Amino acid sequence: MAIVGATASGKTAKAIQLAQKLNGVIINCDRFQLYRDLKILSAYPTDEELLLAPHKLFGILNYDENTSAFEWAKLATTEIKKAQQDSQLPIVVGGTGMYLNILVNGISSLPDIPQAVRDKGTELANNNFDAMYHEVSQATPDLNIRFEQHHQIIRAWEVLTASGKPITYFYQQPKIKFIEDEWKFVYLNPPRAELYNKINRRFDLMLESGAIDEVKALLSKFCGLNIEKYHIFKTIGVKEIVKYLNGELTYDEMQSLVKQYSRNYAKRQITWFNKYIHCPELV
Repeated sequence: MAIVGATASGKTAKAIQLAQKLNGVIINCDRFQLYRDLKILSAYPTDEELLLAPHKLFGILNYDENTSAFEWAKLATTEIKKAQQDSQLPIVVGGTGMYLNILVNGISSLPDIPQAVRDKGTELANNNFDAMYHEVSQATPDLNIRFEQHHQIIRAWEVLTASGKPITYFYQQPKIKFIEDEWKFVYLNPPRAELYNKINRRFDLMLESGAIDEVKALLSKFCGLNIEKYHIFKTIGVKEIVKYLNGELTYDEMQSLVKQYSRNYAKRQITWFNKYIHCPELV
């Protein structure tokens, strides 16, 4: 079973309700709740909520660790099989559609990347990302990748360099499957105005609960390193709070922007789930 929907749509409460009723184990499918350092901004389950049902894959990453949908899917598969062996219902919960899609439909098998290629890619990305993007775009014109998708571009470059074949070649090969079982979906899709009001109010509560201090503590751990290279920096609200702390935004500007970006994110999630949640491949 999977419970899906946009941010602030009520997935956590619904998951706990069903886990208690059906002897379930809640398995996280939110890329930012994998981290333990931004519990407020990621809307991490409260300590009280964590006691109400078994929770897996929450807070398993340090702030400086990056992960991928493939790595998450392997971890989720392990937790699903453990739950089934213990006669419990695995309940995958979250709004990261790409992660869920890979878990349900599988993922293309990509070649192993030698460490030397990874190191060269890191150096090129840091010193001449324009050249890397141009090379990937020329080799894979059908990839339709945007300049700001740094991680995907680096990955495509690594695959091209290591194998001599564009990443799209591997996308066309048979996929690695994780779970063969039939899936049942619970899609939470409240009225748009209601959802947006919840998003706005939730960020107010995040600020009251110490979101700014949480970001300060995170910045102190990086000790001057470029935080923008790390996945955790993509958590909605981090960039804007950092700009507020640096004097680039007023408090009201920061607050307004985070709410706006959260609503935009919710809209993208809804678009994704409306498109794929009823797709035969997914359901």
